Amino acid sequence: YLGIMLMTAIGGVSLGLLISSLVADPKTAANIVPLVLIPQIIMGGALIKYEDMNRNLALLYALSHWFSEHPSKEQEKKMASKLEVPFVCQFIAMRWSYEEMIVAQAKLNPLTRRQDRTQREIDRIVAKRDQAPTDRQRLEDLKEALALLSGLEAESPSELDHYLGLVDQILDRKRPFDRALFKNATGPVTAEQIYVNQKVSDLISNAEMEQSDYRRGNRPNVFFGAKKRYFGIKVGVFAFNTTVLIMSTLGLLGLLHWILRKQLEVRRS
Repeated sequence: YLGIMLMTAIGGVSLGLLISSLVADPKTAANIVPLVLIPQIIMGGALIKYEDMNRNLALLYALSHWFSEHPSKEQEKKMASKLEVPFVCQFIAMRWSYEEMIVAQAKLNPLTRRQDRTQREIDRIVAKRDQAPTDRQRLEDLKEALALLSGLEAESPSELDHYLGLVDQILDRKRPFDRALFKNATGPVTAEQIYVNQKVSDLISNAEMEQSDYRRGNRPNVFFGAKKRYFGIKVGVFAFNTTVLIMSTLGLLGLLHWILRKQLEVRRS
């Protein structure tokens, strides 16, 4: 989370420096800043949901409807998703950092990260045609660990972290699963209460259902989708959004450098 916030902050500082370099009067720069920040807030996806926005903001969506009064049967099958980001909002830096932050909260929290890791290893072993006895034993350990994680309880958050550490040792093959290690794993504190935000999980689940809807033809790039597809290439949201934030910041800094050089050349001449 710190890395995402740091990239967002650097991008904001770069934008502020760019604005200040375009005007000579500090008051003018201060008056321009709200004009830049308000679109970031409104169209970033946090204040107003994209499904509640006017769909005509999406340029491609509007053009497809303007020029196809009678869409074909194939077009009718491919229903547009309300979670697709409007075209103009793709140029809002806040949209990329907010999406990445929400997906990180849902996928990289201590509980979900361990559950996903366990499930991936289970799928890998199940996919094997010839399973050795060690594979079958490992599969049983992983199933027990996954079931434990789904309802893990403890007396306190520190005790909960202790049990998660034991699960890590099982996943790292440092010890086999032993139910006796977790015989006292009961209490008022649950791992889901501590690490999982239900509203965030609902956002991610809704996005995954939108992407997997067979009626939409090709899987659309929806907001909060963990995977994106651009030009036939499938990329993760963390890699792509981080790249966008870094490239946009470098672009702003490059433009700032060019403006300052031009101003220096004018003053020297």
